[in-house]
Amino acid sequence: MSIDPANIRTAIVLQGGGALGAYEFGVLKAIYDQRPGFKPAAVAGISIGAVTAAVLGGARSEPIAALETLWRDKLTVSSTVPGFPGMPFPFMPREVEQSLAVFGNPGMYGLNPQLLMAPWASTSIYQTGPLRQTLAELADLDKLNRGGIRVIVGAMDVETALIKYFDNARHNLTFEAVVASGSLPPSFPMTEVDGQWYWDGGLFTNTPLSPAINFLEACEPDNPAIHRELIVVDLFPMKAPLPQSLPDVINRMTQLQYTSRIKLDKKLFDKINKIIRLIERVDAELPAKSPLRSDPDYKDMLGHRRIDSFKIIDAELDHDLANASDFSRSSIEGRIETGYDDAKRQGVFWHS
Repeated sequence: MSIDPANIRTAIVLQGGGALGAYEFGVLKAIYDQRPGFKPAAVAGISIGAVTAAVLGGARSEPIAALETLWRDKLTVSSTVPGFPGMPFPFMPREVEQSLAVFGNPGMYGLNPQLLMAPWASTSIYQTGPLRQTLAELADLDKLNRGGIRVIVGAMDVETALIKYFDNARHNLTFEAVVASGSLPPSFPMTEVDGQWYWDGGLFTNTPLSPAINFLEACEPDNPAIHRELIVVDLFPMKAPLPQSLPDVINRMTQLQYTSRIKLDKKLFDKINKIIRLIERVDAELPAKSPLRSDPDYKDMLGHRRIDSFKIIDAELDHDLANASDFSRSSIEGRIETGYDDAKRQGVFWHS
C-alpha cells in the first residue's frame, strides 16, 4: 500500500563529528533531491550536527543552498596565495592541507589569544566567534524558531554532567545554544546559556535519539494515517581496520568514544515497537468495562506510538576521509559525495 508523502512525518538525527558533518550534508542533499517538496518535521543535532540542523531550520535562502555555503565556503579550510585570497596555493601537499585547520577555521574557530598571553589562565585552545558570525549570516532566528521545522540541539551542563536539550518548540532557540552544543573541550571554551555553562553534547550522548522519538510519538497521535519516520546518520562505525600508526590510533580512539552503537539500540527499538503493536491489539480486543483500562501503567503504554520506519544511513568513508579534524577542500568534497551516494544507495526515496 502506497503512503501519501503528505502523511509522512520525518525526524532526522545528526551526530557530532567535526569535519565529518560534511557527510551529513551529503545525506541531506540526497534526501531533498530524491523527495521533491520534502521538508523534515524535526531535526535533532549534536555538535556539528546542531550547526547543520540550525542552518537547515533557519536558512535565509533555500535550505540546501544555505548548507552548500556552510560546507563548501564557510567551513572549508584551504591555503591561499598571499595577497590573493581567492587563489589556492599551488602544489600543496595533501598531508599539509589536511592539517591546516589546526591553525583555525575562518568560518568556525580561531586561536584563542589568551593562550599566547596567559596560557595558565586559558580554558580552551580556540575561540568560537567565527561560528557565531557564520550562523548569523546563514540563518535567521525568527525562521529558526517559527519556520515549521522542530529543531532540537543538545549540550552538556558542565556542573551537573546532565544533557540539556534546547528545543525551539519550548523556548526560542538561540545561536548561543547551537554554539554550546559544539563546545568540545579543550579545543573550544564553555558556552553560557541563561546563566548555565555548557560543553559539547557529544560528551554525554552523540546521537540525540530520545528527543526525536519523543517528537514523533507526539505527532498527531490520534491520526491513524500518519506515518512516522526516523532517519539517523551514523558517522562513526563500530567496525574498522586495526590502527597501523599513531594518527590511526587517535582516529580510532575518537571513533570508539563517539560511536553510537546504534545497531544495538535498533534491536531494543524493534522490541519496543513490537510491544506497542501488541498493546494496540490488546486494546482493540479488551472489553470496554475492563478494569485494566483504568490502570495508570496500561494508559501510559497505550499513549505510545509506533515509529513506522527507522532508517540508519551508515557512513562508509574511506580511511583518508575519516579524520574529524580535516577540513581540507578535497576531504570535504569527498565526504559530501560519499554521503550523497550512500544515502541514495541505502534508500532515502519516498516510501511506497
